[in-house]
Amino acid sequence: MKKLIIILLAFSSVSLFAQAKIDKGKFVVRKSKFFELIKKETGAYKQKKVKHRKSFVMDFTGYKNLPKSISEFKSYWHRAPHSQGMTGTCWDFSTTSFFESEEYRLYGRKVALSEMWTAYWEYVEKAKGFVRTRGKSVFGQGSESNAVTRIWKKYGVVPFKDFPGLLKGQKIYDHYELYK
Repeated sequence: MKKLIIILLAFSSVSLFAQAKIDKGKFVVRKSKFFELIKKETGAYKQKKVKHRKSFVMDFTGYKNLPKSISEFKSYWHRAPHSQGMTGTCWDFSTTSFFESEEYRLYGRKVALSEMWTAYWEYVEKAKGFVRTRGKSVFGQGSESNAVTRIWKKYGVVPFKDFPGLLKGQKIYDHYELYK
C-alpha cells in the first residue's frame, strides 16, 4: 500500500510539472500609460498611492491566428476618440459616438456633439430626483445609454465646439472634486 501511494504521488508530481511547462498564464502588474497620463494631467497623482493589483494574462502565441494590426479590419468613418478623463461618463461618450457615426452613415454629415452638455443635464436631473425623493435616489457618476436621448429630447444637443465642457487651460475632464 505504501509503495502504491509513493508511486501515485510521484506520478502526480511529474504530471503537474509537465502541465506547468505548457501553462502560459501568469500574474503581472498591468500599467496603462494612457491612464497614467490622465492621472498626471488631472492632478490625481497628488492623491495617495494605490497598490497595483495583479491581473492574470495568457500568452496565446501559437493557439490562435490573432490580428496583429488595425489594418486587418474593415474601417468605417468615426470621430476621432477622445478621453472621458477622470469621469464616470462612459455611457455618454459611447452613446454620443454611436449617434455621430449614425449621422454620417445615414446622411453623410460629420458632426462632433458635446458629451459634457448631456452629462451636465443628466446630473441636474439626478440632483432634482435626489431632492424630490429626499435622498433616496442615487446621485452618482454612472448612467445608461438611454439617458442620452432622454436628455436630448428635454434639453437639446449642442456641437462640441460650443460646449466642450473644459475650463480654461484644462486638458482632461475631471469630476473628482464634484464627487468628493
